[in-house]
Amino acid sequence: MSKSFKKSKKPEDSFNLIKYKKIPFSKLIKFCSKNLLKERLFYVLNFCNILVSILIGVLLGFVKQGNKQVIIFNFYILFFTCCLLFVLILKMIQFFFNKNLEDKTTYIVLTNQVSRSKFFISQYFLMNLIIVINILLSFVFINLAYSIFNSFKYDSFILKMTLVYLLYNLFASFCLINFISMLMFLFSLQTTTIICTLLVSLCFVANIPMSFVKANEKSYNIEFLTKDKNLEIFKLNDVYDTYTLNKNILENKIKYPYLSKYIYKYFIDNKFLKDQFSNKKNIDLRIKMWDELGLINKQKVIINENDLKLFSKPSRNNKVPSSWTRNDLFDLTLTLNNTFISNEQLDQLIINTTNLDKKNILLDFKNFSKEINNYFKNDLQTSKYDLLYDFLFLDDLKNSNYLIKKNNLNQIYQLSKTDLKNIYEYELLADTSDGFKFYNSKNLINKLNFNLMYIARILENYFIRYSSNYTILSTSRVLKDQLDWSTYFTTRTKMKYFSYLNLYNGLWTFYTSNLGFYYKDIWFAPASDSFIKLEDQKNLFLGYLEYDLELLKNDVISKNTTNNYTKPRLYLIILLIINAFSFLIAFLKFKKKDF
Repeated sequence: MSKSFKKSKKPEDSFNLIKYKKIPFSKLIKFCSKNLLKERLFYVLNFCNILVSILIGVLLGFVKQGNKQVIIFNFYILFFTCCLLFVLILKMIQFFFNKNLEDKTTYIVLTNQVSRSKFFISQYFLMNLIIVINILLSFVFINLAYSIFNSFKYDSFILKMTLVYLLYNLFASFCLINFISMLMFLFSLQTTTIICTLLVSLCFVANIPMSFVKANEKSYNIEFLTKDKNLEIFKLNDVYDTYTLNKNILENKIKYPYLSKYIYKYFIDNKFLKDQFSNKKNIDLRIKMWDELGLINKQKVIINENDLKLFSKPSRNNKVPSSWTRNDLFDLTLTLNNTFISNEQLDQLIINTTNLDKKNILLDFKNFSKEINNYFKNDLQTSKYDLLYDFLFLDDLKNSNYLIKKNNLNQIYQLSKTDLKNIYEYELLADTSDGFKFYNSKNLINKLNFNLMYIARILENYFIRYSSNYTILSTSRVLKDQLDWSTYFTTRTKMKYFSYLNLYNGLWTFYTSNLGFYYKDIWFAPASDSFIKLEDQKNLFLGYLEYDLELLKNDVISKNTTNNYTKPRLYLIILLIINAFSFLIAFLKFKKKDF
């Protein structure tokens, strides 16, 4: 009988522990591990983790744009955390704290030799260890696959993104293990599974309330009373875009950060307003801004064009000789001031510049000019023809800008800016308005194609809208008695209190606030006058820091309003407190459980 008993029980790992009067912690961990390794689902989940991590690493390597990498990775973390990691944690807790507790023989033997506290801690430690290993493996395989796919050329942003992913999942899994363990001891297996299913659902809907609120806010109009007692009405979205962009620029969280900050701060310091942007005083200040970078020619530029064949002349201008008729030939001379240097001169300027700040601005300007020229190809002058006029400076001296009939030096006409505009628009746009037009003025128009001038004007148009808005908004009083503001304020106050309860969204906010965006891709749409997407990298299902507009005592929006949000560390403190209670409850329930 004795031999028979030994033979039948030899395969049982639990009986191998009987020889110890006091079972070592390491042997206890080994015993629990062997039991878990008998579960096929455990292998399936770990294999899926490795496979998906490799696939996402390859995909990140294939997608070169940083903004798209952020979008893809955020969907991946939703799948990994809310599906793979969640299921793995749930199954391990069910295995250790439900299924194996039903094995009376094994646990009677163990509990007679091991204190319940030690036994609980060993299983709790093992679950956390397995999750940590899974997360670390995922981190390693993502980075390894990305690195191999890119021939070991690594992007520091990918490393930052995966490090945040690593730390977030370590904390999230720690929270889930404690909370689900508590549920397992408080409720039945079926009830716990139902609650966990609801928790998984919350992963995907936690941010939906704020998304609905922001969708409704798109229609809100906010009224402001300026310091000049004028009424200004802004879309709420424009107010948010203005303050968000202001923060991004000042913190260098934008493409071409040095150039952006230089232009934006210059506009703010000089209080440029969009509707006054093209008056003489402001044009002079704008030329001064570019001149300080060395982009303006100090010498006058003389343009001569011969044998221009007349198509039409101004019909209502008495200064134009009446004898001039179609097909007559003319010579034209222009003398221009404050023209922009060439691209070749810009390259030399960058080489000769020793001031590091100025050099960085010029490098940004050069890189932006390459981007715009690549986008428009040879069509920049035609697409942005109207940008010439603010920076078209005709010399004031007599006989500096004139049109003279061929072989008739007595018939001279002094050209004005309007005349040049008519010639210019006829050649580029076939404009039929009254004015001078020539059959063969293309070469003349090409000579007026100052490439860097168009680049500078595009940049000015990008920023003037937002700097002008900021100048107005930061000095104007909000009219709080109007309906849209009252609705906005009431809704945002409710959402603030709701956010304290919406801990899942708070946990996502902790992740997104540390991850941030790929700021090198936050920039204006090239073909637009002034359109920038500041939030196109956001994920609908993830929570983000959402600031509320903060008013000072005089009802002016605070310049620090972008910091008026619920701090993510508050959610961490609340979750740590909940975790402590969850662990304590699970621990005490385990000690009292009847095996």
